[in-house]
Amino acid sequence: MGEWIKTIVMIVGLFFIQPLFIIGIIWSIGMSLKRIRTERKTYRVAIFKEWFEVKNFLLMGLLPGVVVSSIVTIIGVPLTIEWIICYQLSTIILLILFGTRYIHPIITFPVTALLLIVANGILETNSSSGLNLMGYHIDQLNFFNDHLLINGLVVMFLTLLVTIFSLRFYKMKQLSPEFLKTSRGKWVGSYFLKPFWVFPLLTIVPGSLFTAVFDWWPVFSIGNQTYTVLFLPILIGLQLKVQAQIPQQALNLVVKDLMIVTGVLVGLIGLNIVWPAYTWISYLVIFIGAIVVYLRHRKREHSWSFLYGTNDEGLKVLGIRPETPAAKMKLTVGDTIVTCNDLPIKTEDDFYQALKINSAYCHLKIKQIDGEYRLEQTAIYEDSPHEIGVVTIPEKLI
Repeated sequence: MGEWIKTIVMIVGLFFIQPLFIIGIIWSIGMSLKRIRTERKTYRVAIFKEWFEVKNFLLMGLLPGVVVSSIVTIIGVPLTIEWIICYQLSTIILLILFGTRYIHPIITFPVTALLLIVANGILETNSSSGLNLMGYHIDQLNFFNDHLLINGLVVMFLTLLVTIFSLRFYKMKQLSPEFLKTSRGKWVGSYFLKPFWVFPLLTIVPGSLFTAVFDWWPVFSIGNQTYTVLFLPILIGLQLKVQAQIPQQALNLVVKDLMIVTGVLVGLIGLNIVWPAYTWISYLVIFIGAIVVYLRHRKREHSWSFLYGTNDEGLKVLGIRPETPAAKMKLTVGDTIVTCNDLPIKTEDDFYQALKINSAYCHLKIKQIDGEYRLEQTAIYEDSPHEIGVVTIPEKLI
């Protein structure tokens, strides 16, 4: 029993010291620090004080990781150590170059497959010399064949299902606006949706390269073949700029596009099981599909007018601070405050002057994005009317 516990601790512990996990957690910390610094610069106080980016990075993928790991283990989908190294390398490069925009397996897996194909070609060309990795001579990529590439497609399919499921239930309660000036000189709000998380994938690794480097690592045998297992950090990230749609609506439309890509991927996996010789084409098709998803989102944004700017009807709501009167009234991003305490509202200063009329309650007339009106009221902080929790375009930008 003690040996089993030691083995489990080693396998879990290695997950947290892999380069991809370390860089990922550092990146999520940087995202939190940048957002908090921007909010304090714009509003003199952070809208969301908690580091929710770090929390999401660590927790969003736990349950999906258990589910996908169980499926991969049951159906037996091994990935070689060379594949794992190329995946981590390509993901780190893409993260550094483009941020979280392209950190999803429908991008990183095709890049990984490309690196493997190129590396295998180089090694085959220079088979007489090969290369040495910590004393272990490599003259070819172990188990590099169409079956490995098909296994990558299967894992990609499972991660796509995880992404769709996670984003379906991803409630964007922490929307922090950023501001840009239009060609007409007006300031408008926009949002960068950056869901970014890691899920641990229990990976079966065939061959002896891993244990040749780490001879203390636990192995098991099936027939004449040796295997080991490790938790591989799979990073999932998106980056969507939203300024002409409701953020949740924009995300839902992207999810629908991802569902189409998933359907295409299912068909490609079936074809490759029958005709495996052209698996690389499947990776190319999915890569193109991923780019199309981003282009379709971008087209929707450019086809519609700005949604989060100043207007003549009232004061546009761009954010809601948690645990405030505004949150209790269920104000949402995109609402327009038409009147406050029966006074018409045009600017942030109008709003706070109107709040002072009634030190106990706040009565609002709201115009929703769909054009419907509703009335809301709630108690406010008598000594701090500015703590109502509504985030708008700052007066200094107007």
